[in-house]
Amino acid sequence: MKDILPLLFLSVLLQAACHADKPATPADAIPGSAVMRFDGFGADTAGGAGGRVIKVTTLDATGPGSFKAALEASGPRIIVFEVGGIIDWRQDAFEVANGRLTIAGETAPSPGITIIRGSLNIHAGDVIVRHIRIRSGDGGDLKKTNFENDSMTAHGPDARNILFDHCSVAWSIDENLSVSGPRVKNGTAARVTLRNCLIAEGLDNSTHSKGPHSKGTLVHDFVRDVAIAGCFYAHNFNRHPYIKPNATVFMANNLIYNPGNAAIHFAYTPSEYKTIPDPMLPSFLTAIGNVYRMGSDTKPKVALFTCSPAAPTDALVGYVYQRDNRVYDQQGALLWNGVSGDAAFLSDPRLTLLDAPKIAPANFTPLPSLVTEGYVLKNAGARPKDRDAVDKRIINDYLARRGRIPDSQDEVGGYPKSLGTHRPLEVPASPDAVAKWLEAYLAEVEY
Repeated sequence: MKDILPLLFLSVLLQAACHADKPATPADAIPGSAVMRFDGFGADTAGGAGGRVIKVTTLDATGPGSFKAALEASGPRIIVFEVGGIIDWRQDAFEVANGRLTIAGETAPSPGITIIRGSLNIHAGDVIVRHIRIRSGDGGDLKKTNFENDSMTAHGPDARNILFDHCSVAWSIDENLSVSGPRVKNGTAARVTLRNCLIAEGLDNSTHSKGPHSKGTLVHDFVRDVAIAGCFYAHNFNRHPYIKPNATVFMANNLIYNPGNAAIHFAYTPSEYKTIPDPMLPSFLTAIGNVYRMGSDTKPKVALFTCSPAAPTDALVGYVYQRDNRVYDQQGALLWNGVSGDAAFLSDPRLTLLDAPKIAPANFTPLPSLVTEGYVLKNAGARPKDRDAVDKRIINDYLARRGRIPDSQDEVGGYPKSLGTHRPLEVPASPDAVAKWLEAYLAEVEY
């Protein structure tokens, strides 16, 4: 992949130069993922730091040495991998109930860890998930009616201080990667960051009970302090994310490509509040340096920020502070450049635009939007120095301005296959040494 990267970035820059109103950033100036670090929103959780190190030694779905066995353990812990390859969870959803956990997927030998036909749901606090791929799909030969999982979630009142970092998530039946919980105050997850993730190809007309249901990310009612930074959303029909009432969200330097009928969408459904004691209040979003490109599945005139069609013209649906966001059509024409253009492609008029941000993490400076595409294509997803065939295809499709929203994983190559690999790990004895040891593995797979 290292040999391909210079050509990849040259392609990005040439295409950007054709349509941008300023010179594109030189390829060698595109920063690595360290620039997306900040404090708050769960991004600064310690995870399982200082706890015991548990080795995953088999690709078997269950049993001694399996990933599930390590997840089931209690107490502060860091999960590392002596194996690389495919783990088939056979349409099982694993619920992480014990927090103080770091999942260090970067320690796996190439090709890294890919879970197929499964879900990872976080219900506990202080959890870091790094460099893991989940390709759920419809189950293939296990396909069953009303199978409608998320691939990754932080869910419920105990899911606090969660970081999903450099994860690749695709082919979900419900959302690909969400932050959720019961629709009551203090019932949902909070302080959750999605950083440098690739969130793509939510299956549309598949096994969901509601019918077509390709979704990227749900930020549910009452979810507070979600940050989405440096992520790549590609070929999901909507929810990039879907922001429900009473939520607070920060988004910076994300790339959204080929949505169907909505990019960043605010919900307005009064009927959902008829049976709960809390009022339906507008949500707050800060959005800086994001880039949205329409694709072959994008319906005409879809703005960057939209709200539910049922919302009355005088409804308070959401408050948005936006700066330096860009919108391009299918042919690459710039429709909005952060300060000017056709405002219809920026925001639904029923949303209230703010003059100053209300929601933002500490110690963070977003990149200019002209750098966003190059940054995301360089850094998003699991193991960007060692990407698998699925992530490479999605990125190459973006560069060629192709790709679509699939109904099945079989339409885009099917479940990945690989022979298992093994690499013994010598874990240092002291917690401080473990932290430095993990940094060396991060350097192997991140820029």
